[in-house]
Amino acid sequence: MSKKTAETPIKTSVSRHPFSDPENNAGFVMWQVSMLWQRRLKAELDKLELTHAQFLLIAALDYLSTQKKVVSQQDLATHCRIDKMMTSKILNIVQKKGFITRRKNKMDTRSKTLVLSEQGEQTLKAALKAVDLVDGDFLVPLGLNAMSFQDDMRSLLKSNF
Repeated sequence: MSKKTAETPIKTSVSRHPFSDPENNAGFVMWQVSMLWQRRLKAELDKLELTHAQFLLIAALDYLSTQKKVVSQQDLATHCRIDKMMTSKILNIVQKKGFITRRKNKMDTRSKTLVLSEQGEQTLKAALKAVDLVDGDFLVPLGLNAMSFQDDMRSLLKSNF
């Protein structure tokens, strides 16, 4: 009777893999930084019963309302770079919370004009303070490089969109 010998598995060198040291992979580090920042932001926005996406859309609505008379759901989706169906779902939630109202668009009967309600304005004001504090605290370790970091992020966004 012959004994079967276990085959020795062939070791592959992970050092040849471009992800062998994740800390040197820009994508991995960006993901980690993003997740950490989002957790901190979530903790503050939870106090206002607001998700990050909800905050983003009401803040964008407030901003776009200063740029143009009529703001549509498509305007928000485009500005925030969020899928229009996701935008619609989030807007339904913020409308139920009383943060926005939808009105008939006099120029285009197929779309609705979005308006931030008084309650939405108050919630946004509190959320902006919270987000500003989180962002400021988060970027403190960069010191004077924080502005350069933000410029670099905008450059990445523009060149990859």
